[in-house]
Amino acid sequence: MSINTYTYPNGLRIIYEKTNNVAPITSIYAFCDLGSVYEMDEYRGVSHFIEHMCFKGTKKLPVSMDISVKYDKIGAQLNAFTDKRYTCYTVKCENEYVENCIEILSDMLTNSIFNKTEYKKEEKVVVEENSRDIDDPKEILFEEMDKLVYNGSSYENPVDNISYHKGHFDYKKVMEVYHSFYVPDRMVLSIVSNLSYSTVKKYINTTYFALKPRGKGIPVKFHIQPNIYKQSDIKYSLVKKIGIETVHLAVGFQVERKDKYPLELLKNLLSGPMSSRLFTILREENGVTYTSSISTDYYDEVGDFTIYAEMNYTKLLKNDTKPGVLPLVIDLINDLIRYGVHTEEVQNTKGYMRGDIDIELEDTDNIAEYNGSEHLMYPNEKIVPYNKIYETYLKDIKKDEIDKVIRKYFVKENMCVSLVGNKLPSINVIKHECERIYKVK
Repeated sequence: MSINTYTYPNGLRIIYEKTNNVAPITSIYAFCDLGSVYEMDEYRGVSHFIEHMCFKGTKKLPVSMDISVKYDKIGAQLNAFTDKRYTCYTVKCENEYVENCIEILSDMLTNSIFNKTEYKKEEKVVVEENSRDIDDPKEILFEEMDKLVYNGSSYENPVDNISYHKGHFDYKKVMEVYHSFYVPDRMVLSIVSNLSYSTVKKYINTTYFALKPRGKGIPVKFHIQPNIYKQSDIKYSLVKKIGIETVHLAVGFQVERKDKYPLELLKNLLSGPMSSRLFTILREENGVTYTSSISTDYYDEVGDFTIYAEMNYTKLLKNDTKPGVLPLVIDLINDLIRYGVHTEEVQNTKGYMRGDIDIELEDTDNIAEYNGSEHLMYPNEKIVPYNKIYETYLKDIKKDEIDKVIRKYFVKENMCVSLVGNKLPSINVIKHECERIYKVK
């Protein structure tokens, strides 16, 4: 499957990939280069709020229900999400409706009217949506981790937070952001379809995506601050959350995107299949937790590698006379630093990841999201097709390359630890356990 890209005179970028899937289905992902990393204090939460308002009426379709009905009556799936780095609007539809769906989507993104009655109503909806996060200890945990790992940079703040909504969004400021960012030269349209490239491009040519003028550039005040404060030791955050039974633990490390694929292989080696190390140690061998995982995030050139586990408080430090979750995680990290990974583990994980990628190719949404996000954030880099990721980036990774990134990043100067729970040990107890991290020589 080949990838076609094109930039219109107004700056709109499109990226198209023809799928081999026989079903007459197209995935359309419209990315706007606006996320929480662009928000100053007085603009916090505006990216997510604008996402909501783009569903609330346009010049052509002034009533929000009109937009919903247009998609509903053809069985199209319409959704959106806001990330730290961008906002994305998604449509999945039958091929016969692609032209209509792109036309409506272009109207939504470039001609939203921000009706003040709908505006006030949607403020309350966004508050309600964020109210859920107050009760979600995992959400709190990862927000705390971001504050630690990305401290000092634009990446440390959440996409949205209930604290942003103590008052109301300033209408003029919201409109300032909308008109600055929702312009063609800050948009990428990613389409995966078995319709031809020429057909899809013809559909786009007559929409607002292609016909609207380019923007005037964003003010300097909105520019991303990429620099993270340098740390010299492990950083900690302990948050007491009343009313929950379990403790949530995260141990994270700052990483760089240039090492993404060795890190992705390591992530899956430790927490991918049921034979992975973290699952085996915590659940199969010691029975201290049901839930554990590893997540990775990459924002432009920076990122994080975070180990997560949820457990009963009594299993955090000890499991009867044996080590609990935190000591076991520290032991795992130390073992990786001192001895690295096993060659057999690497080969098994490669097989798992190759199969996982092949399975994900069944869903055109995965390809559309990958292509669009890569093209938005790294416009000067050639995009490797999703189905070529394994052959290009993963196939030739050796044990020594993974061992190298372990010893590079799993150091105190990169390490952050966060806990959320109703009952927590003292910070000194946590520090005592975490300070056992083996020092790379």
